[in-house]
Amino acid sequence: MTITSELQDISQKKYTGPMESFDHVYMGLLIYWLGELSPKSRSEISDFLGLGEGSVRTMLRRLKEKGIINITREGVLLSESGLTFFSKLKSVFPTLKEGSFGSLSLGEFSVIVRVDKGRGRVSYGIEQRDESIRYGAKGAITLEYENEHFKFPSGEDCEALYPQETWEKIRISISPNNGDIIIICGAGSTQQAYLGCFAAALTLNL
Repeated sequence: MTITSELQDISQKKYTGPMESFDHVYMGLLIYWLGELSPKSRSEISDFLGLGEGSVRTMLRRLKEKGIINITREGVLLSESGLTFFSKLKSVFPTLKEGSFGSLSLGEFSVIVRVDKGRGRVSYGIEQRDESIRYGAKGAITLEYENEHFKFPSGEDCEALYPQETWEKIRISISPNNGDIIIICGAGSTQQAYLGCFAAALTLNL
């Protein structure tokens, strides 16, 4: 069972009704965020995901029913099962963070994700770009790290096209290993940048 299919199972509603404003990408990003920084209040979750409080309540109810979270006076945090699932996410996406990446930044806000040993799962990066746009990002740049060097999926040496400081900044930020895939998403808001980046990473079917 892939991470995507597990997240789809967690987020699936059990009744017919109006279309919801969240899906498995929102669920996965929330679990990852809570694993990194919790507890969090409902209002903090609402701000981070860019969702209304009603949608957040529905998400939290579904996560609680699945045994993924606990809701305490201090806020929302992952349960033991939730932490296990977060560890699985973290093993595949070791780094997911905001940053500024010079000429590789595609919008006011940029987020980068490192996909562990994702090499061989990318064609030309178009699928990642299109998926990021579906979630509000302005686009995504997909890179491969091979022989301690960044390149485009086409094989083109991208380090020759941009200033060396850009690549050093990325190396320091994410500590890539050979065989990793790196995706940088830019958007007009942090919510869209995070969602676009996480959605793009899930296209790798891990």
